[in-house]
Amino acid sequence: MLWTLSLLVAFLPPGSQTSSNSEKTMTVVTKPTGSSVTVTCSITQQSSYIHWYRYQEGKAPQRLLYYVVSSTRSIVDSGFDTEKYQAYKSTQGSYNVFLRNLGRDDSGVYYCAVWTDRPAPSHFLFLTLR
Repeated sequence: MLWTLSLLVAFLPPGSQTSSNSEKTMTVVTKPTGSSVTVTCSITQQSSYIHWYRYQEGKAPQRLLYYVVSSTRSIVDSGFDTEKYQAYKSTQGSYNVFLRNLGRDDSGVYYCAVWTDRPAPSHFLFLTLR
């Protein structure tokens, strides 16, 4: 059976996370298992760290990694494959996360966030393997 990966990007206002712009958009990308994908997150506010999370139905959201803007380092959280995830800055205000070797367990909603003292929208990415 061929598994494919679907990506959905949406903007929603959850508390004090910020990223992207204020327009609501959704994007779906389908990829086969074993492939890679790059997801872009536009950050409109200054931040020292860009965090990437994954939400899977029936589970609590998990932070996968974060990007340290000052040192241009990508730090993968414990329990996740350091070879699978890489975050980096692509242009001014634009940050990417690269996911390698996609598998069924990569399904879920992926989003980036920065933490500030004022509410703004967040960038969500929905991944589904079928």
